[in-house]
Amino acid sequence: MKLLEIEKKYEGKFLTYYIAKYENAVGGIKLYEFVSRDKNLTIETFCHHEPQGVGMVCVSVDRTKILIQEEFRMATNEWVYNFPAGLIDEGEDAFTACKRELKEETGVDVVELIAMLPPSYASQGTSDEEMVICYVTCEGEIRPSDNPMEEIRANWFTKDEVKKLLEDKALMSVRTQMFCYQWINEK
Repeated sequence: MKLLEIEKKYEGKFLTYYIAKYENAVGGIKLYEFVSRDKNLTIETFCHHEPQGVGMVCVSVDRTKILIQEEFRMATNEWVYNFPAGLIDEGEDAFTACKRELKEETGVDVVELIAMLPPSYASQGTSDEEMVICYVTCEGEIRPSDNPMEEIRANWFTKDEVKKLLEDKALMSVRTQMFCYQWINEK
């Protein structure tokens, strides 16, 4: 596919809606709709940006529990289980954003960074948004989110409790579901 043009259709507060025009290998034209956090996307800047978000996989210091939030997600109009996540503020690196977002959303503190994964797409079928995943140990008392516009219920879960969530077909983000499945089945 060859990108021919990008047209901005609508600019919102957080997301901008675009239509990209592509030419395929046999000369056919395909129009593709997507959203971006970049309000001024061009052919030259498309996919040449820093990650915009950070996600956290948080385990207890003794690594027997995992921190999962149940959050009301307006795009689905449902409560969804997911790992804490948020935007990287201007001037922040991913790890600083990880510590800030985790504290804001759950009240707990990062103890140790186990791993920081390279940037990956959050939802490559609908957006160019890239995220960095931080795998951390953390501790502290869970409390409600600092942001009254977010409805979040965070909790620690054992492997048996996570297994029950999966058996009960609890709605989860894809990255949360994939990691939880792997976590409960690791040998």
